[in-house]
Amino acid sequence: MPPRTARTLGIVLAVLGLVAVIVAIVLLVRPADGAGAPTSTPVAPSASAAAAPSTAPTEAESTETATQPTATDAPTETSPTETSPTEGVVASAAPAPAPGSATAAAAVVSFTASPATIDCAGDRTASVPVALSWQTEGGVSARLAVGTTDAQSGTAVDLSATGYSALSVPCRDAETLITLAVESPDGTLTQRTLVLPTD
Repeated sequence: MPPRTARTLGIVLAVLGLVAVIVAIVLLVRPADGAGAPTSTPVAPSASAAAAPSTAPTEAESTETATQPTATDAPTETSPTETSPTEGVVASAAPAPAPGSATAAAAVVSFTASPATIDCAGDRTASVPVALSWQTEGGVSARLAVGTTDAQSGTAVDLSATGYSALSVPCRDAETLITLAVESPDGTLTQRTLVLPTD
């Protein structure tokens, strides 16, 4: 074999041997470095840890939804119903008076005699004139009678009078009754009686 070829072959073999030594050293040193050095590989979060952040807002949202008052929880205001006068109300009205009827009965407002005591001076056969005054209201006619409490058939007089002297009282009785009657438009009578003692 020529010297040049042998030299080339020796160089190749030397290079291959050097590479083999380097590879062997690397393989021996790398496991030792891996055992001594702390691993910097981040630990991937577990499935439960990854799911926890997503469930927390969901629970908060569900709690907030449960505590939030719904539209049906708000108190409903009931407005008072307006009842028309013809609904649920029974109206009672007094019957209207018939045409021509009086709204109130006639009344004797005042009725007096002067003198209030008959002075016969001991003469029981005499008669003493008496002045009468009266006032009425609400009547259509008036009557005056002596010796009775019913003047329906008595003498017709004015509804009001002052110093009426067309009446004389007899002295034969211990007292004399004088009655004034006032007739209402419906025909009813209102009467007042004076009692005049005889002296």
